[in-house]
Parts: sequence; structure tokens; C-alpha cells
Amino acid sequence: MEKQPFFTIGIPVYNVEKYVAKCLDSVLGQNFDDFEIIAVDDGSPDGSIDILNAYAERDSRIKIIRRKNCGVSAARNTIITFAEGRYIFFLDSDDFMLDDVLQKAYDAIAANDYPDVLNTGYLKTVGDKRIEYHGVYPGDEYYNPELSMDENWLSLWSSRKTVDLIMTKFFNTEFLQNSGIMFTNRLVANEDSDFIFNINRKAGKVAYADFFSFHYYKSREGSVSTEWSYKSIASVFSRWHSFYYCDALFYDLSDEGKRILEKEKIRFLTQIRYGIIGLPLYRSDDEIEKLVTLLENYFERDIRRLPAGTTSHAPVYLMYKILGIRKTVALLKVFVKATGKRKK
Repeated sequence: MEKQPFFTIGIPVYNVEKYVAKCLDSVLGQNFDDFEIIAVDDGSPDGSIDILNAYAERDSRIKIIRRKNCGVSAARNTIITFAEGRYIFFLDSDDFMLDDVLQKAYDAIAANDYPDVLNTGYLKTVGDKRIEYHGVYPGDEYYNPELSMDENWLSLWSSRKTVDLIMTKFFNTEFLQNSGIMFTNRLVANEDSDFIFNINRKAGKVAYADFFSFHYYKSREGSVSTEWSYKSIASVFSRWHSFYYCDALFYDLSDEGKRILEKEKIRFLTQIRYGIIGLPLYRSDDEIEKLVTLLENYFERDIRRLPAGTTSHAPVYLMYKILGIRKTVALLKVFVKATGKRKK
């Protein structure tokens, strides 16, 4: 009987022949070597599979699963199903793990009595700018013994002290496989947030460690995160509309819990309202029509109820309240075309 590896490093692979070797090298170069790598080739049309095969021939810890293209969520669900390590860490194939991460994670997991989830930080590069996100414990001020588990979870979520990026977490495999929580295949964006959102509600013990687990690049052409398409926006709108207007109704919330939830909904709607101003600048007429229809179906009523405020966009927000989103965007389109400010 083979010894159970401590870590399963799960890597979904799709069309990343320029990046996947560096990703694999960053794992294989760790000073802690008790791990397996499960690389799921999601029907890559390029040479990614050839690179995977070459690495697997040299290192028996690498396992390759090939499947037809079904998306990153399905690939990650495959990893959850076949993982044999005690803890699972997901790594995107165009990112890379930082030095000594697995040793640091092992030490933190043992020191915290093997939690369901270990949170870490990460480094992010956008263009030439490097940003540090720390995975530090958010503090006891977000936990109230008088609130329910759901309400404490909502309070922590609204604190913005947690990171909802999947690659900052080490998951206890037994907990994850028994939780019944999987990645939602219908989401083509925000699937990380949705998964972490649900995990945080079920995790019994969560620990925090202040080290960076991986380096995230947001500038690769062709990556899902950079292709902010109509399909991805529709996916995000559908997910959060379901939560705020349907799912949350089944929580047993006190008045304080309802206040936290309402605050989060207003923050979300405010962000959407801000984004509407950019539609005539960056979207084609066909895209604008589809997005405006989405907004009308999901959030029109509540966006019009938001206060106009005192920012430089207040006149436009006032137009939303009076005219509605469709007529306001139509006027913005006329203004953009007349002034020639449309971005290519």
C-alpha cells in the first residue's frame, strides 16, 4: 500500500503551453516533497499535454487526467474527486507557487491542529504593479457569540479581511470530499468566490498563516479572468442575484444579520451602478442591449432606489432614478458618440 501524500496540488490545464512548465517547476522545486500533482488537461488544443507528459515521465508524483473541454470548474471538481493527499491546494497553470510554500503550509497546518481550511496570502502583478495580499487572521471583533453561525460568517465576509481567491487556501481533503461542496459548472466567472463563499459556511475550523502561497498574474491574454465577456457578467449577476434575493431568505437571521446582509447588497448594487457608466465607452451596441436587459431583469428597481450621493457621477445616478437604466444609457451613448470618447 502506497503512503498517502500530505498534499495534492491540483492544476487545471487549458491552452497554457507557454506557462505550464514554469508552474510545474515551481511545485517540483519545493523543499517539502511529500505531495502528488494532479494535472487535468481540459481538452487543450495546443501543446500543453505534450509538456505534461514529458514531466510525468520524469516524476512519478505527477498524475495526468485528460478530459474533453468542460471548463475550469469541472476540472477542479475532478481534482477533488481523485485527490489522495491529506490537503488539497489548487494552482492555476499560468501562475506559480512561491519558494518554501509547502513547508510553511505543513508547519502552519500542524501548528493549528489540522484545520478544515488554512488561509494564506498571495502576490499579484498587474502590468508593472506588484501588490501584496496578506492572509492574516481578521480578529475576534468579527465574531459575536450572540449571533448565529451564518451571521458570524456574514460579518466576517463583509469585513473584507478574508480573501476569496481559491489559490490562497489549503483544504482538508476529507472535509472537502465529505462537505458535498463542488465548483458550480454553470458559472464561467466568480466560481472561486462562489466556492469559498459556500466553504466558509461549512468549515468547522479555519486557520490563518501570514505567508504568500503563489504569484498571480492578471495580464495573460486569453485567460478566463481577463476575458470579461457578456457570458461571464451574466454568470456573476445570476449568482449574486440568487444569493441576495433567494438563498439568503432561508437563513435564520436576526435583525443584526439582516443589517449586515442589506449593507452587502447595497455595496454590490453600488458597484454595478458605477460600472454602468462605462458601457457606452467600452461596449458595442449589441453588448449594451444585452447588458441593459440583464440589469433591468435583475437589479433595475433596487439600483434606482440608491441615493444619488455627492460624487462626480451624481448627475448620472440621478438620471437612473428618474429615467431608468435603459433611457439613461441611451443618452450616454449619444453623448459618447458626439464627443468621440468611445474607447477602442
